[in-house]
Amino acid sequence: MIGSTAIQKPYDADWAWRPELWRGSLPSPGMAAVENKRKMGDEVTLFHDCTVSELTLRQLRNTREADLAPFGLRMDVFRFDGSFLSLAVDLPDEVIAGLGKRHLIRLETIVEMEKPLEIFARLNIRHGPNTEQLVRELPLNQKDVMVEFDLGYTRLNEKRVERAWIDLIFEGPEMNQVTIRDLTFSRRPRAEF
Repeated sequence: MIGSTAIQKPYDADWAWRPELWRGSLPSPGMAAVENKRKMGDEVTLFHDCTVSELTLRQLRNTREADLAPFGLRMDVFRFDGSFLSLAVDLPDEVIAGLGKRHLIRLETIVEMEKPLEIFARLNIRHGPNTEQLVRELPLNQKDVMVEFDLGYTRLNEKRVERAWIDLIFEGPEMNQVTIRDLTFSRRPRAEF
């Protein structure tokens, strides 16, 4: 259903969220020759350094029975003369409220590709003048594509957390079509020892 907030989340999660692009219809569902720093909705931004953009983005309706998200995002990449391509997803203020080293942030997604490529997820947390970064490769060969970021291994200043976002980084995207059917995030406390 459009606007659905149904999310499969860990039983002990204190926060779960699906970005707007996967929840509801956008006023402008697609764009071609996408420029650097172009936003799609309020939370998703495309970054690249191509001299000539041969990229398209399109929101599409999920119709499979297995899809919890009403919408998906399709990205077509033709000739790619840049050195990087990423989608940045701004996380809402609710995730940083009380965020600390005792938390795990989970990213779950459903990704379809024309041909194999590597996708990395980088969690960025700005605290004061510093930004903590944790990088994980998405296990695209597994049935459930999920990564967790353990904040216990960071130098996070819990009192100064200002902003958080995730970068999805696509390695070698040329001549490929990538469809992200769903993208969800959740936060839960780490196990205490």
